[in-house]
Amino acid sequence: MFESQKQWNFVKNAEPAKVKQLVEQTNEPQLAVAILAARGYDTPEKIKQFLHPQLEMLNDPFLLHDMEKACERIKKAIMLGEKIVVYGDYDADGLTSTSIMYEALLQLGGDVKYYIPDRFTDGYGPNQTVYQKLIEDGAGLIVTVDNGVSGTEAVNYAQDHGVDVVITDHHELPQELPRAYAIVHPRHPEQKYPFPDLSGAGVAFKTATALLEEVPQEMLDLAAIGTVADVVSLTGENRVLVSLGLQVLQQTERIGLLDLYKKAGVDQKTISAETIGFALAPRLNALGRLKKGAPGVELLTTFDESRAGELAEQVQQLNIQRQELVGQITLEALEQLHEEQDSHLVNLIVGEGWHEGVLGIVASRIVDATGKPTLILSVDPKTGLAKGSGRSIEAFDLFKALDGHRDQLISFGGHHMACGLTIKQENRSTVQKILDQEAGQQNVENAPLPSLDIAGKVELGRLSLDDLKILSALEPFGEGNKRPVFKFTKYQIDTAKPMGKENNHLRLLLRSSAGQQIAAVFFGIGAEKLSEILQSPNDLEFVGYPTENVWQGRSSVQIRIVDLKLTQSQPTLQVIDQRIKKLTVDLFQQPGTYAFFEKKIMAQVKRYLPSEAKAIILPETKGVQTNDLFLVDCPKDLRDLQKSLGHVQAKRIHMLFYHQYDLAEIGMPKRAEFAALYRFVIAHKGLDFKSNLDAMAKYLKLSKELMIFMFQVFFEVGFVKIENGLITGVPAAHRVDLKETSSYHSRKLQVRTQEILLHSKSADLVKWVQKQTG
Repeated sequence: MFESQKQWNFVKNAEPAKVKQLVEQTNEPQLAVAILAARGYDTPEKIKQFLHPQLEMLNDPFLLHDMEKACERIKKAIMLGEKIVVYGDYDADGLTSTSIMYEALLQLGGDVKYYIPDRFTDGYGPNQTVYQKLIEDGAGLIVTVDNGVSGTEAVNYAQDHGVDVVITDHHELPQELPRAYAIVHPRHPEQKYPFPDLSGAGVAFKTATALLEEVPQEMLDLAAIGTVADVVSLTGENRVLVSLGLQVLQQTERIGLLDLYKKAGVDQKTISAETIGFALAPRLNALGRLKKGAPGVELLTTFDESRAGELAEQVQQLNIQRQELVGQITLEALEQLHEEQDSHLVNLIVGEGWHEGVLGIVASRIVDATGKPTLILSVDPKTGLAKGSGRSIEAFDLFKALDGHRDQLISFGGHHMACGLTIKQENRSTVQKILDQEAGQQNVENAPLPSLDIAGKVELGRLSLDDLKILSALEPFGEGNKRPVFKFTKYQIDTAKPMGKENNHLRLLLRSSAGQQIAAVFFGIGAEKLSEILQSPNDLEFVGYPTENVWQGRSSVQIRIVDLKLTQSQPTLQVIDQRIKKLTVDLFQQPGTYAFFEKKIMAQVKRYLPSEAKAIILPETKGVQTNDLFLVDCPKDLRDLQKSLGHVQAKRIHMLFYHQYDLAEIGMPKRAEFAALYRFVIAHKGLDFKSNLDAMAKYLKLSKELMIFMFQVFFEVGFVKIENGLITGVPAAHRVDLKETSSYHSRKLQVRTQEILLHSKSADLVKWVQKQTG
């Protein structure tokens, strides 16, 4: 039994009469109107604007604080031929912001270059040493994008040395602002902007619009990437930018982006906000995390096809490296937690030699795995300093927890859900104690689960492909505009199976009350939860959303499960359905006992087993005691398995049941097939069996495996003889019932065994195995 990861909150729906009225007023589909009305879009105007974003809906850029002043200074610099530096940031929002501003100033004829700070040497935001170098190199104006408001020291330095700084930023405003020439910010206290949730790319795009005196539609693709990557609200003006930006991304001619699509395996025609979030943004972020971010701007702005290809390949390789580092460090961090018995309210994990650029991602992974706030630090043995990142949960304000203990920290900054910090290694236990005490004061242990809004209950099979098109009109989904999630009803689970290379995903085959079969998938499930589900799938409850599944050119509805829970306690013995069709090395990495029914298969596999694993033959081996028993191959006789399971003591039984041929699918030969083969061998004396096997099978329209079996039967009753490898038919002296042969009986028994072990529903097979061990 296990609970859901989130609290399922059924959204209060609008009154049916109100929905009906809005449908009549807008002429929009009822499904979309009902969902929007429940989210507060309760007038025809609001619904129309939401469903049909237009450029005209963008706000006047000059409503932003200091926009007019900023444009005047930038245009003056262009007119006077001053050197302009666009000072950006190394993440996807910063790279796209830089690209937008850089392209806009080039269009206006500016003498412009860009500078992307190095995460590891320059840090985030304005750096006084860098500013000093830029000024020495002749910079007459510095324009920041996606940073600046927290860089008081560097900005004031530039102003004091006769170089104006124009800040365009969207981050939290400090109490004391820099003495910049102009500060363009959607939350500036002196000028309220109609939409305060712009990303750095959004602010840069608005500035470019003001400078160019028109909306630069060719830059909407960059604005969309930056907006989605920075996880800002996808409502209001951001919804317009991303909706229209996705259209540009689907048609973009930026050669760097096109090469990046190819490397990422992205279908340009179907790019969505999810594509940005899971394919494009992580690759751009990989640059700044592992090396330097500047090549990202070059990739987005270059016209050199050869250079674009080189940069796209560089981005791809760094992303692969990032994934490997994250996986490796996450594994080491989880092992450290396990060794320390994971007794703290907040995870503080310190390792040596971990790459600082990926520690924030690792912290997020550990939060997902443990449900606890997590800080991941990498210690430098030379300095004794441990530096890294933290990620939190809604119930724990990470910034508040550490802000009052800066005397124990070398450096610190962040907000409720994330932080960056450096501590002395010797202070680790003290910081851990502080975190646990603060978590206790914030009552983290008794905090409610994070809430998951459920749009409503839907009978399985009622949502069609047409409904998917209606729901797609609500895209782009993201922060502030979550994809609608539903609780499905009136179905039964036909099968529940693991899937994926590591068997860490779940696939359900559901049957609606009308008999329609629909698949449902859940990605990233732990082995223990998966085992429990496979044993009692009909006790499973889940929520999710419908998606389109395309297979062999045919489309169907598939459910993507978002959260699930199991409502009944499970037996002590876990039986895990991992049935396979081929043997691969990665199947044999865990310690345990690997059981085989065929000695030939054991001989093939044994050399790949880990040193702490054991290989045995069943049913010869008696009294098996182990934590994990792997049933590798499929027995020929079900009674051999029954006999073996009666003497097993195990915590987990893994059913692999490898088989070379699925005899249950091939079946038993028909009488007419026996007759055709017999006539053939009588007519062709001295057949070279090996050389003619394929030709005979093709001519008689039989599978090779079935034909070999039929020859075994013939040989048993004397219908064929073999001399020097040649087969000759023998005329029958009397009538023989081939079904009474021992070969036929053995085959029939093997077919029945495979029907049960290979084709039974997962839940039924699990219960059968549990019964045999009981």
